[in-house]
Amino acid sequence: MYITITQNELTSFKIIDDQHKEMIDLVNALYDNLEIKNLKIEKDLLGKLVDHLRLHFDTEEKFMLETKFPGYISHKLEHDRFYGKIADYFDRLQKERRSVVDKELLKSVKNWFYNHLDFKDKRCAAFFIEKGVS
Repeated sequence: MYITITQNELTSFKIIDDQHKEMIDLVNALYDNLEIKNLKIEKDLLGKLVDHLRLHFDTEEKFMLETKFPGYISHKLEHDRFYGKIADYFDRLQKERRSVVDKELLKSVKNWFYNHLDFKDKRCAAFFIEKGVS
């Protein structure tokens, strides 16, 4: 398993934790595909990851707006940058019809996930819980 979620990576906000787990499952499947190098599988997984990121970021941003989360703008900017990066890889895969996922991309996804989780999502989830959102 390339990325794992332990108790330390949980935010205690169920919908966010569930969506993080789904994202990690997709990233781990992409990592497993590096060995196989199946372009169809890569395209399918990367497309699902793009869709899932959009859903996840929209979910978090909706809760941030509803609760008037004070860090909304910087959090959304991080979402936008990361989403753009992954969507660009998917667009390139569609156009070039060759593998675009490599260990460097997955390493940057892993680093982004752990950083974003620790510095943004845990704070955000705690704020939602404090405001009584579940």
